[in-house]
Amino acid sequence: MTALSHSQKWLLCMCLLAGGLAAQTPATPFGPADYSAVMVIHLKGGATQRMAIAKRGAMWRSQIAIPGHTMTELINLNTRTAYMMLPQMCMKHALPNLPPGGMLAQAQQNHAKTVDLGPATVTTGDGKTYACEHSRVTYSQQGKKQTIDVYAAKSLHNFPVKLTTVQNGRTVTVTYEHIHLTPPAASLFVPPAHCSGMPGFPH
Repeated sequence: MTALSHSQKWLLCMCLLAGGLAAQTPATPFGPADYSAVMVIHLKGGATQRMAIAKRGAMWRSQIAIPGHTMTELINLNTRTAYMMLPQMCMKHALPNLPPGGMLAQAQQNHAKTVDLGPATVTTGDGKTYACEHSRVTYSQQGKKQTIDVYAAKSLHNFPVKLTTVQNGRTVTVTYEHIHLTPPAASLFVPPAHCSGMPGFPH
């Protein structure tokens, strides 16, 4: 197996974080069961990383460009299994400590407190403006306070068009563009027949 470069490992971590942010299910109050969109991760200094995502029920898929390649991730929230695919390799691992509803469900599991902050307007990078309900979810994880600000668009069945998380003093903002609520093709979520275990992750 070819070793991952430092930049590939960093993007892998970002993919896993984004998967937790995006993979919401009907068990949570945020977002429809099926959709496709472009996720934009906002980084320090104004830089952004774009990721094509799709969700169909309990299956989630993302594609992100890394230097010289495209990396694809598949997540099955029922089996809590993830597949990371690069042109030269495929890696499979379990998703520890991730409840079926993603990060928002994890917050609820940890006795989260949700505060309604009222209406807000969010304009996304594709020029769409959405009337949203702004909520702040606060919870404790391993003794540390975590917060998630959620901007749920009323016209998109409460799809969270913007999410801002604060963990360990670090803020990560994710927005979404080109949102479609029709179910993506089931063929997009079929994992490869053979994948090796990912080093350092439970299989």
